[in-house]
Amino acid sequence: MRTILKKGFILMISLFIAGNLITVAQNNVSAKEKTADSNNVTRKDNQEYNFPEDIIEPGPELPMYLYPPSIEKITNTMNGIKIQWKKVENADGYRIQRKTGKDKWKDLKILKKNKYTDNAVRNGQNYRYRVYAYAVNSVDFIENTGIKSITKNFLYLQVPSIKYSKKSRKTRCKISWKQNKKADGYNLQISTSKQFKKPVIKKIKGKRKSTTNINIHKNKSYYVKVRAYKMDAGKTYYSAWSYIKMIK
Repeated sequence: MRTILKKGFILMISLFIAGNLITVAQNNVSAKEKTADSNNVTRKDNQEYNFPEDIIEPGPELPMYLYPPSIEKITNTMNGIKIQWKKVENADGYRIQRKTGKDKWKDLKILKKNKYTDNAVRNGQNYRYRVYAYAVNSVDFIENTGIKSITKNFLYLQVPSIKYSKKSRKTRCKISWKQNKKADGYNLQISTSKQFKKPVIKKIKGKRKSTTNINIHKNKSYYVKVRAYKMDAGKTYYSAWSYIKMIK
């Protein structure tokens, strides 16, 4: 009888230990499954969001949002197209892009300043520009911008250089400049002041025009400069002014 009770007691203890082992194993499997599910959700969430603060631990200087730079001024210069934009608060720099026609956007420069001169331009060609802001610890420029930069279209015209300017008579002078075949015409200014105070302004229409005669006063020196213009899509684009020539 004692032998039977002893065997029964041993069997009960064995069953109790086996049950505890099974419970521990089940708990370990459940914990692993929860961890895997948690990782899957995290990875999925990171794929769905675009902003870097959702992908990485945001640093103390990472702004939640950077406003898109507003392009304030585009002008033709002696060296190319000059683009200037408004500084963005919390931005550490900018990326400027350009495209022509149906081409893809092309990176021109990553820079700290809020201005850039594009000197790789061709006479009479239309260009489109946009600018993005970025922070030092950002993942991507476009993500930190929040929304796309406002784009600007512009047409480049070369500066028409003056070939000669001389008095043809005592009260008349003849001015000639290098023709720009892409231009629709020219603006000419002439003044007795090198700062062109109260200038005489003359508009010369026609692509082939490259000379003009202007009435002047004798015994006076004059200063003259010229620029080209072109009409495109209802807008007038001007080249930079030429170097100033003096008429004696």
